[in-house]
Amino acid sequence: MIAASASPSLRVAHAPRSLSRRGSSSRFVPGRRSLRAVARATEDSADDDTPPPGCSRYEVRIKKPLGLVLEEDKTGKIFVAEILEESNAARAGLINVGDQLLATSAMVFNSTQDYGGVSVKKGEETIRFATRGEDFKTVMAAIGTVPSQRLVTLEFQKCI
Repeated sequence: MIAASASPSLRVAHAPRSLSRRGSSSRFVPGRRSLRAVARATEDSADDDTPPPGCSRYEVRIKKPLGLVLEEDKTGKIFVAEILEESNAARAGLINVGDQLLATSAMVFNSTQDYGGVSVKKGEETIRFATRGEDFKTVMAAIGTVPSQRLVTLEFQKCI
């Protein structure tokens, strides 16, 4: 088991193949800090396909630290393995152990400008980062790009 942490200081250096615009087992265990959590169910599918029969998709917006333990299965899908008590994820009330992570929000910079030999990133943009086909560490880094003062949007699939 490999521990991976998503630090707010990480930045996506290039656009992975599953980025789309919008406003073996590994673990990720963020700490605890915030009391603010906002959750919203969506009817939109997380990817451009429909959920399988017996499954539904939903979106949760919560503040970091999330309070989730995420694990990758043998097929590369990322699931909720544990929800920490009294965490932001637990307070949201929608996330359950076994739910599959389909997408997360991430911050990217779409341009740079040179100032006296120093390259400065600009054009900060929040994107939807689909987890399908992406490496576990890449997904954790994408979550880490969202500053702690902003809400992280997570899209899940829940199957009965």
